[in-house]
Amino acid sequence: MSCRAIISAKTAGTDAALCWVMPANHIDSDHKASLLQEPRKQLITYDLTTRPPEEWPKIRTMCDCASFRCDKFPCAISLSRDLTVMQPLLLQPGTDEFVWPQINSTVVSLANGQSVELFCSHGFRKGSPAGRSKSATITCDGDGRLGYRSEAHNMSHFLCQRPVYHVAERTGAHCYDNGTIVRVGFSVDEARFAALYEVCFDERNLRTHYTKHRLTPHNDHHQRAVKRPSFLQGEFYGDLKMATLYSFAAQHATLARILSSPARADALLSSKKGLFFARGHLAAKSDFVFGAHQRASFWFMNVAPQWQRFNGFSWQRIESGVKAYVAANDLRLTVYTGTYGVLKLLDGNGDGQEIFLDYDANREPAGKVPAPALFYKVLLDEANDAGLALVGVNNPHATPEEIAADYVVCKDVSDAVRWLRWDRNSIEDGYVYACDVNEFNAVTGHLVLERPVGNLLV
Repeated sequence: MSCRAIISAKTAGTDAALCWVMPANHIDSDHKASLLQEPRKQLITYDLTTRPPEEWPKIRTMCDCASFRCDKFPCAISLSRDLTVMQPLLLQPGTDEFVWPQINSTVVSLANGQSVELFCSHGFRKGSPAGRSKSATITCDGDGRLGYRSEAHNMSHFLCQRPVYHVAERTGAHCYDNGTIVRVGFSVDEARFAALYEVCFDERNLRTHYTKHRLTPHNDHHQRAVKRPSFLQGEFYGDLKMATLYSFAAQHATLARILSSPARADALLSSKKGLFFARGHLAAKSDFVFGAHQRASFWFMNVAPQWQRFNGFSWQRIESGVKAYVAANDLRLTVYTGTYGVLKLLDGNGDGQEIFLDYDANREPAGKVPAPALFYKVLLDEANDAGLALVGVNNPHATPEEIAADYVVCKDVSDAVRWLRWDRNSIEDGYVYACDVNEFNAVTGHLVLERPVGNLLV
């Protein structure tokens, strides 16, 4: 394939320069207008915002291009190629605001002269031009290189000595039922905290009422293959060993004790069938773009006991469906992901008993770390005065009659939600439904809304 010219245009809805490389049989200027009307299959396109700068000369040479005007974003930082587990934070210089990739892209594109602050909580790797400092501001030099102290570098020169450290700290503010608001993110310096999400945490019963974070079109293209780290419990769970409580053996022993029947525990739990309590993420790992941000989702206060079958089916479809909807419609949402009620299972006498991961009949309260009856996501689109509550039943053993009587807490408007592909009626995989935000919040009382939400987000 050969060509002689590149038409520069803008991709719809973005400022990215899109390069249309014309095949040799369409090089005449008379064909320029008609070419843009022809089927895309007759064109070879290169969006250079998704290509590393070192590839651009190769593309130009291969195409024998007479014009190469694709320099709107000459510097590119690729999530897949440039950012390892030792990645620094990418911040707007001097602020607590993150720098994001281009929408529908996994590349951070910098214009000529644009700067970004890199932060490593434990300092940069030995040999880095940033020395022993924790922060370095680099600037795109217009030649595809990153300038620092009058010298050109690439991102590999600015890896961290250790993975960036994330923290969970009490803010001093309170939320529903005297819960504690905890912020999770990165302490950059004494004046700057780069927050990812907030948690409304009940420190007495050791349950999370909800988490709060933002979703934008950026979140649909996150860094892949990020290894799952160990969960952290911090100072929030006293002497409890949370990792042990989530083990299958501990769940079986606790369930047998609560239900006064090892046989009932045998009947209710099965590792092969996905009938055990997983660590169900509230603010999902994949809701965060960068690997360093994803690692910060692994706090025990950001999970709740969720049946694995539900976690891997209906809940996963809600998580992925919401992100896809946000990206497709260019939305900016505030997302509250929470738990409501306590799951009840029948004991050996046929009586319902509340289920916890930790239980001591001689303590007050006897049960801690409750298994929720419901999981939910409340989506708020403040710009369009719209919202939606998506609710999932955390009980694969319930009957249809029990679902209707005990778990559907507001009018189901699921038929209006056509953008979610879910098998919502499967009880074992997690029965799910949708509600008006105002009606759902009147039941839970969890959220303090500035005003009633006017429309359904459908």
